[in-house]
Amino acid sequence: MLLDYKGVYISMGLFMVGLTVGDRVRQCRKLKRWSQEKLAKEAQLTQATISHVENNISDQSKYLPQIAKALNVSSEYLLSGQEYIDKQKGTFDDFVIIGGDKAGEVPSKEEYVLIPKFDVAGSCGSGSIIDHVDVKGGLVFSEDWILSQGLKKDKLVVIHAIGDSMYPTIEDGQVLLVDTSDITPRNSKIYFMCIDNEYYIKRLVNMLTHWVIRSDNPDKNDHPDIEISQETMNNLQIEGRVVWKGGLL
Repeated sequence: MLLDYKGVYISMGLFMVGLTVGDRVRQCRKLKRWSQEKLAKEAQLTQATISHVENNISDQSKYLPQIAKALNVSSEYLLSGQEYIDKQKGTFDDFVIIGGDKAGEVPSKEEYVLIPKFDVAGSCGSGSIIDHVDVKGGLVFSEDWILSQGLKKDKLVVIHAIGDSMYPTIEDGQVLLVDTSDITPRNSKIYFMCIDNEYYIKRLVNMLTHWVIRSDNPDKNDHPDIEISQETMNNLQIEGRVVWKGGLL
């Protein structure tokens, strides 16, 4: 039997890297599943003002405090975008190298990259609802390793997993590296995705006539496979591919 998910929520990306102020306001609003009218009411503004802000055709700065408060994010997050992410993820001075010839030293920006860690949990279980996104520190990776994997550092984010449906591949609480540029589904790869406004970490399996959303946990009574049609797959919101979990997948 094929299951079709209805009302799949499609966005421009949960992590909002490289978006305009209006894009970020729209994204945060949609994360809450609010209409422009609902946001206007919560922010004590008009729907026309919200529309102008989202389309970048008004003086946005004077409205951002009210909008940010209603959306439960900071004004800086809406206004600054990448600058805010860079500020929140910290600096190399917050880290030291463990092991090897350079143990105890601060990582060099010539050899390492600092990837932002979002306070976002991908569910390895029944799904997690995310209505607030922010950056809480970062994680350091070797730039040579990033390049060797064919990854782009400005497209990577760090999140963590909750639940045990992807055990033994991914365990509850593990830190994960996600490539937000890799959103085209490929057979047997693991993705961070949204279904009906709930976020999951699952393996996607191409069955030629349809796709299977699979949990790696062998207990299929608690973690059954879910079959979806190709049409539904085309509309699935994929936030990125999981590429690391403290070790290569």
